[in-house]
Amino acid sequence: MNTPIHSFKSGLRQAWQSFTVLTKHRSEPTWARLLISTGIGLGFTLLFTLVPGLILGRLLDGPWLRQTMGANLILCLCISYTIHAMFRTAELLISEGQIERLQVGGRGNWRAGVFSASIGIGGTILGGVVGMLLLGHLYRIDALGSFLSQPTNLRMSGFLTVLITAANIFWWKMRIKQQALQLAATEAQLRLLQGQIEPHFLFNTLANVQSLIDYDTGRAKQMLEAFTDYLRASLGQLRDGNSTLGAELDMAQSYLQLLQIRMNDRLSFQIEASAEARAALLPPLLLQPLIENAIHHGLEPKVEGGRVLIRAQVHQGRLEVQVDDDGLGLDAPRRPGRKAGAGLALGNIRARLQSLYPHNASLQLTQQSVGTLASLNLPYTRGTSAAH
Repeated sequence: MNTPIHSFKSGLRQAWQSFTVLTKHRSEPTWARLLISTGIGLGFTLLFTLVPGLILGRLLDGPWLRQTMGANLILCLCISYTIHAMFRTAELLISEGQIERLQVGGRGNWRAGVFSASIGIGGTILGGVVGMLLLGHLYRIDALGSFLSQPTNLRMSGFLTVLITAANIFWWKMRIKQQALQLAATEAQLRLLQGQIEPHFLFNTLANVQSLIDYDTGRAKQMLEAFTDYLRASLGQLRDGNSTLGAELDMAQSYLQLLQIRMNDRLSFQIEASAEARAALLPPLLLQPLIENAIHHGLEPKVEGGRVLIRAQVHQGRLEVQVDDDGLGLDAPRRPGRKAGAGLALGNIRARLQSLYPHNASLQLTQQSVGTLASLNLPYTRGTSAAH
């Protein structure tokens, strides 16, 4: 049941998980991000009130505590909101390619450090000035001039700037390291899964060829040729960190031609992709499991079979890929003795998307009046154009 409390917790959790992740397209609620920024400001307010209070022995001095905490609250909230605003502004101004380079971990990724430090230092200085001006307006004093005239305050502001900048860089680096570890684990799982699937597919295909040789030599030869094309198209895909959508579509076409021979007139397919979409960089084996699911869980169990339509286009800097089938659909009962295998493959795709494009890519399955629509949406990065 989706209660207001559940929605609040879900929005807050989503915002926290993506708080330091760069992305142009945010799905988490704005109020949740602002609430987190407020919490960070409150945390620094307590830090910069309690520490001086302990040092000066004035924690029990009510007037001093109220005045100091009030001033720190205004300053820290202004700084926190300014950093938040600068971070979001940077997301909207820089390109998808620059965002992707900033998200990549490893040695030599000095860009992420420079970016994080710039946001931290710039946000602290600008937010501090805004906070001082606001204090001056509220208390009818020259708060900024008074602050700048006292060396102790300057040292404190320098310490605050260094602390916030260090926290930003540390948090950024830890998130990048976590993403790299998650990606490595997910890719290892993918290779293990693929190592289990490929021999099964190989043996099934060869068994089909063997059975056809006795009574339909022409179809057996046709199946062998299609299988050779599939192996040629898929060769080396797992060894590469990135493929192109064009290469993945070539492999998909060979795979579907092979299944078309096996299923006879029960399978038809169509691939529609613009030249711009075909040139898009794409992690290998993101598309193949979606096609396999459409066949094995949608069309093969359907007596009359059906069709698969693959569409790909680039829209507003995003690559959109759809696998549309008119099979049994998501809600269809499973045939007796037939295993359900879609969940593992789809979960693996979502994990890879999260690792490669944190909170900036999605896989959605939609139940249609007839069949299922699987939609991939991720940032568009142009690679080498692939021939059709």
